[in-house]
Amino acid sequence: MSWRRPKGPIIANNDGTFLINLTPDERGTLSGFVDQLESLLKADLSDERLKRLYPVAYHDDAEKDAEYQGYMRDELTQSRAAAIDTVRSMLTSEESVTTAQLVAFMTVLNNLRLVLGTLLDVGEDTDEDDFEEDHPLYGQYQLYGYLGWLLEWTIAAVSGQ
Repeated sequence: MSWRRPKGPIIANNDGTFLINLTPDERGTLSGFVDQLESLLKADLSDERLKRLYPVAYHDDAEKDAEYQGYMRDELTQSRAAAIDTVRSMLTSEESVTTAQLVAFMTVLNNLRLVLGTLLDVGEDTDEDDFEEDHPLYGQYQLYGYLGWLLEWTIAAVSGQ
């Protein structure tokens, strides 16, 4: 008997495309977060919320790091903006999506998690028990978990699992 993953938010079609199986409310909520991510990417480069999106490359050499950031930031920002445009159109359509579109979705989900993880100060030893229901950031942590769950399904779909 072979194990089959149950149907989830990302369903592989037989023709190599994928169905994003989200409710209209989930799509609308994600669209709002995508809009916020886009606004953040246009914000001041020193915004702390961006530190995991544009990590320091040279910790011991500020001049080299500034040069690296100068080369890479525009390219990274452009690729993230393109992924956001792709995802925005995906979330407003019920049509199947291609692998390339699903990779854009994966990129945006990961970027959202990086920003949210920065705000929550999530680290390797952060545990879900760190945020109990009465914690003021409990809702944000639940969102972080939801985005991780959705990202896991997206990665599994792209990798054929």
